[in-house]
Amino acid sequence: MVALKVVSAKNIDLILARFLERLFDLFLKGSKVCHVALAGGQTPMEVYGLLSKKNLKWDRLRFYLSDERYVPLDSELSNYRNVSSSLGRRAKITFFKTDMDIYECGVDYSLQLPERLHIALLGVGRDGHTASLFAGVECEKVSPKVCISLAPDGTRRLSLTEEYLNTSCIVIFFLKGEEKAQVLKELLQGKEMPASKISGAIKTYIFTNISP
Repeated sequence: MVALKVVSAKNIDLILARFLERLFDLFLKGSKVCHVALAGGQTPMEVYGLLSKKNLKWDRLRFYLSDERYVPLDSELSNYRNVSSSLGRRAKITFFKTDMDIYECGVDYSLQLPERLHIALLGVGRDGHTASLFAGVECEKVSPKVCISLAPDGTRRLSLTEEYLNTSCIVIFFLKGEEKAQVLKELLQGKEMPASKISGAIKTYIFTNISP
């Protein structure tokens, strides 16, 4: 992993939302649209809620999910359901069509992805996983951009691949809560884990409310 820029603050949700807004504007100066991958889970939902209230150039923003559980879209476990609810109706989100066969779903999603992402916002689990890339678990590629994995809890997942995420211009890891303090320390030390294998082509950031 390349050198990390760490941003740590108690009001990290607000700071990250403002930073993303600036990044959107920056990329839109040189591109008709800005392509952004979003993390699922509960950690970023407050940030998405803050973004939903902003006067963004919504028609020029394209959002994608970094990963998804292979569950119905209306399931409480669905990243699409939770992200779209928090980000609001103005957001154009490309989602995994989980009513399809899982392999067909992965291929279909691959065809809708851009050549590269401008921004990838990713979470990091306590075990060091990011998106649905888990240590010691093979992520079966259905394309260079999408793979299928089996999470430790037994659920099948669809995920953007390490290879594809590493083409992103900017990668932002977002960690909150003292229960993530140890994995943050290990990430900063460069310990091998799925998250440490991902970096932005231009820059990699960590945003956290934990004191590094």
